[in-house]
Amino acid sequence: MFDTLKSDPTAVQMSSYTDIRKAVKPAISPDGELLAFLSDASGTAQVWIKPLAGGEAKQLTNLREPVGTLSFNPKSRDLLISTDWGGDERHQFWLIENAEGEPRKLTTDVTVVHGWGCWSPDGTQIAYSANYRDRTHMDLYVMTVATGEAKCVYQGTGWRTPAAFTPDGAALLVNDCTRAMTDQNFCRLDLASGAYEDMLPHQGRASYQAAKFLKDGSGILLISDQGRDYSGVMFKAHDSNELVEIAGFEKQDVEALAIAPDQQSVALVLNRQGWSEIVIIDRQGKVQKSLPTPMPSVIASVAWTQDGSALVMPAEGAATSGDIWRCEVATGTYSRLTDAPKAKTTLPDFIEPTVTSVASFDGLDVPYFVYQPTVAAPASGYPVMIIVHGGPEAQWKPDFRADIQYMLARGIMVVAPNIRGSTGYGRPYQHLDDRELRMDSVADLKAVRLAVGKRADVDDSRIGVFGRSYGGFMVLAALTEYPDLWKLGVEYYGIANFLTLMETTGPWRKVLREVEYGDVATMKDALERFSPIHKMAEVQAPLMVVHGLEDPRVTPCESEMVYSCLRGLGKPVEILRIAHEGHGFARIENRHTVFDALGRFIDENL
Repeated sequence: MFDTLKSDPTAVQMSSYTDIRKAVKPAISPDGELLAFLSDASGTAQVWIKPLAGGEAKQLTNLREPVGTLSFNPKSRDLLISTDWGGDERHQFWLIENAEGEPRKLTTDVTVVHGWGCWSPDGTQIAYSANYRDRTHMDLYVMTVATGEAKCVYQGTGWRTPAAFTPDGAALLVNDCTRAMTDQNFCRLDLASGAYEDMLPHQGRASYQAAKFLKDGSGILLISDQGRDYSGVMFKAHDSNELVEIAGFEKQDVEALAIAPDQQSVALVLNRQGWSEIVIIDRQGKVQKSLPTPMPSVIASVAWTQDGSALVMPAEGAATSGDIWRCEVATGTYSRLTDAPKAKTTLPDFIEPTVTSVASFDGLDVPYFVYQPTVAAPASGYPVMIIVHGGPEAQWKPDFRADIQYMLARGIMVVAPNIRGSTGYGRPYQHLDDRELRMDSVADLKAVRLAVGKRADVDDSRIGVFGRSYGGFMVLAALTEYPDLWKLGVEYYGIANFLTLMETTGPWRKVLREVEYGDVATMKDALERFSPIHKMAEVQAPLMVVHGLEDPRVTPCESEMVYSCLRGLGKPVEILRIAHEGHGFARIENRHTVFDALGRFIDENL
């Protein structure tokens, strides 16, 4: 079979790749003995558990909906989880007592968004945000878990999330995102008096993540980019409203943090051009050691084992599907703790990308990943698919993508840019596409397209563009702004009209989107100008559109407009509507449907 696939790329089936599953979001029980994680081995993300010391994993939940969050009670094996309905993002909370038996519901209003926050230090309460009062605003709630009694402890405008209880349980630390998800205030809510204060007044934009109280009572360790271009490790003394930098790294964000049980060492996950690095620092910020990763990896979190001898983390790479791994700190050796199902048939070797860059229209350096097939290029050169990430405040990272490895096996080069507006390259780069600057990012995509087309091993006449969500907008913008450059387009749940997006997106998201895209009251003309829906007549390439019918972020009307316009104009377009899915495809049968259609569309048009 392997030899057949090597010699005949057409023997590769997309379903062989989409059948590859993953394990993510590990959580260790407070007694240090149990590992819980999410795996889609059953077809949707469900909770699995296994002894951390070794042994078989077993599926703990078999709910009708995928599980999104899991968090252990700090005093027991009680496990809090969340689910929504069909991807509608109106999450509800469940409790699994002692990590066994059937979950019981803690919240029941399926019209309300519940945003997970944190457990109280004594394990009797949870804090979360919810929009019961007004669908536009997320207020703060505290629930006594044993009784289910919930109390609204703060009402405010916009979005906010509880980050942690104070060690005495008397107050909450709050990430207040009234302005934007990445432009926060770090606040303290006194639960007795209701006093709400900004703990870290500052100028400019800032974010605050992974706040951890030190056991000696001296203050808080956290990740922040306050006053910096990149996120670093900061310390806030309990009697100060200023941050002191503990550790910063040249042109690298700190993305995750975990304090060792003895409180003397801190494990960090750093971001270098999308790949993860792991370092251990002491309390003063000095690097004690750098640890290898199990392969070129993207790592979302890190946690210490109870004895402080090892780290547990989810890891995946472009050529390695996601599993949970353990790293012995003393030796840097890894063992895999989970074994999520892999391909059912032998497939060609998976491929890692390299990174290069191109100067855009204004001289800005725009990085992009190149995934090159191992099969020889045809005489005319490789066909290419350029994939644009969503967000837009996000970053293309070399994690595992079944569709990419499928394309590579078919002899298609894949290119993935981090156009301006992407994270991971500093605050200034992140905001270069805000509001009135929207189309500069589309010009970046053009620069990448032209640079790729000039390669000697590329067929300049066979280059397509693919994106999801905001990446879907980039596809539509590329096809309408530079129509002669593209052989085909594929967009999943993309933005076609910024005005209708603002009218129809979940009301709890509207203000957050206005900060990035612009508000209708002051930027109506610009938003209309940026919206590809007004330029559908320019489209020349065949387009495939896919949308989940419960999507609350970019509602299906965006895709319906595109399809209707292009059909009316006699343009080649097809649409795939996926029931009971939201902003993504959470069920294996739907992933098969979507990606099988993608494979067929590419075969027919690229």
